[in-house]
Amino acid sequence: MNCIFCQIVAGTLPAAVVYRDEHCMAFMDVHPLGAGHVLLIPQSHVEKLEQLPGFVRQHLYQVFDGLLAAQRRAGYGVEGTHLLVNDGRATNQHIPHAHLHLIPRKRGDGLGFAGRLLLHFTGVFGRRAKLEVLQQQAAGIAEQVRVPWVSETPIGGR
Repeated sequence: MNCIFCQIVAGTLPAAVVYRDEHCMAFMDVHPLGAGHVLLIPQSHVEKLEQLPGFVRQHLYQVFDGLLAAQRRAGYGVEGTHLLVNDGRATNQHIPHAHLHLIPRKRGDGLGFAGRLLLHFTGVFGRRAKLEVLQQQAAGIAEQVRVPWVSETPIGGR
């Protein structure tokens, strides 16, 4: 398979993994728009989110929400985060595998961010981040992941 994301899911390409379960996988973007930039993908290959079964899509959104909270607890995106979905080729989706971006932002990063975003839109992407750096960021975020759909309070309040 020549889909980069499917190769990451299969373990044939390296990735700095933040989270993985039976339906989805989150890992650091190798061309980050900022420190802590995470991609969340379904494990099954679909180009658009609407092609996923509803329960998988709902699960993906729950994980997306949990990852956002984990990023912030790890110190990324405390001031703000771009939640970006490029769903289909007309949206500059360069890898035809559904994916969601969690891009931490901070005050004053506008000019550098705009330049990196322009590179992303053109498909040039710029320089790759070092895997060791991405693995450190992934570990910090992964430590903060709380499974959001499991209540911390047992049913009945005890």
